[in-house]
Amino acid sequence: MAKITSPTAAFGWTRLATLAAIAAVALYRIAPHLPNLTPVGAMFVLGGLYLGRNLAWMAAPFAGLIVSDTVLNLAYDGRPIHAGRVFDYAAFLVVGLAARWMADKPLAARIGMVVAAPVLFFLISNFGVWAGGSMYPRTAQGLMDCYTLAVPFFRGTLLGDWLFAGAGMLALEGLRAREDRMQAVAA
Repeated sequence: MAKITSPTAAFGWTRLATLAAIAAVALYRIAPHLPNLTPVGAMFVLGGLYLGRNLAWMAAPFAGLIVSDTVLNLAYDGRPIHAGRVFDYAAFLVVGLAARWMADKPLAARIGMVVAAPVLFFLISNFGVWAGGSMYPRTAQGLMDCYTLAVPFFRGTLLGDWLFAGAGMLALEGLRAREDRMQAVAA
């Protein structure tokens, strides 16, 4: 007789909780919040760490990002897409891929990914602002000015990503450990 399992058992509570966390971050981003305290990087860190091995997992954080970007952009200036976000999206792609690479590493490495994610985003996205050439001259001094003037915004990014990714990771690690114990008992 075949053993019947529920769809949640096959997919895993950790993955479902990760998807819920990504959706919550996307909704939080649309709601009124403190300036620049948006944990978008946390969506990509949690997705990379907990959603699976193949690249299909990237669909969830990118969907959250694109939907929330579209809502915010339409409210801001009526345009759904801003071409200037290309470097931001590239930065999130790098963060997500780095998190995926860290998913099977020891806990300290995964915590290091939480710490590094907003730094990676800061470096890549602000390089894109500088490379765009409309705000800063394309000189070494222009690049330094771009990074220096972005520091006040970086504080919110750090706090948002560290708080949300850290809390999410703590909860998801606990859930993953519980699932592992349950599977060991069932085997």
